Amino acid sequence: MKQVSLEIFAQRLRKLREEHGLSTRALGEIVGTSNATISRYETGKRDPDLMVVHNIAEYFGVTIEYLCGEDINPDKENIIRLFSNLSDESKKDAIKYMTYLYEKEKE
Repeated sequence: MKQVSLEIFAQRLRKLREEHGLSTRALGEIVGTSNATISRYETGKRDPDLMVVHNIAEYFGVTIEYLCGEDINPDKENIIRLFSNLSDESKKDAIKYMTYLYEKEKE
């Protein structure tokens, strides 16, 4: 069993929050905790509470495993969930890249 990485959790949480343009206060309100708690999670000064991690994963459309350091699961449902959370511009880029990979594998 892989060890959970709190450092990776902190990095991924901050990255997701910033990508969505949220303050620690706004994210705390969304997931049911305080801005101080979110800040402590992001600095590694507090171990995350399971229910809050669940709410964070649900809000951002990622898995708890991803937040805790696991690589992205390539199953179809996860890919669809990740794709649906992208901006329109990023969706276009993703389609271009997937098309490139598809064509490359056909060679």
